[in-house]
Amino acid sequence: MISIHKAACHHPIVPEKEFNHWLACGRIFAWRDIVAGKTTSFRVVFLAEVAGKLHCVTRYDTAHGYAHRDVLGITDGLRGKLLCSTMTYNEAFDYAIRDIANNAENYLADFLAH
Repeated sequence: MISIHKAACHHPIVPEKEFNHWLACGRIFAWRDIVAGKTTSFRVVFLAEVAGKLHCVTRYDTAHGYAHRDVLGITDGLRGKLLCSTMTYNEAFDYAIRDIANNAENYLADFLAH
C-alpha cells in the first residue's frame, strides 16, 4: 500500500451530505456521514460509462476503518489501495473530490488498461 500525505486539501464548496459532479468523462458521486461537524465515514466514487455500462473507475472511502483510494481495473478488479494515512476524514474527503476532478481522464485510461 502507498500512503498519500497531507497537502493543501481545502475545497471551498464541500457538500454536507451528498452530491454529483459531472465531468467530461464521467461523474463524481460523493456522500458522507457527519457527526458534530466531523466526517465519520465517506465515499467518493468516480463513475464512467464504458461500452454502454456504468463502471466504478476508482473510489475513495473509509471502509475497513481508514481512508483510502481503491485502484481498480476493468479486467483486474481491485488492484490496490492508496492510504490517506496522514489526513483526517474531513481532509481525505475534500482531497478525494479534488483528486478525482483533477485526474479523472488519467484514472479512466488506467482503469481501461487493466
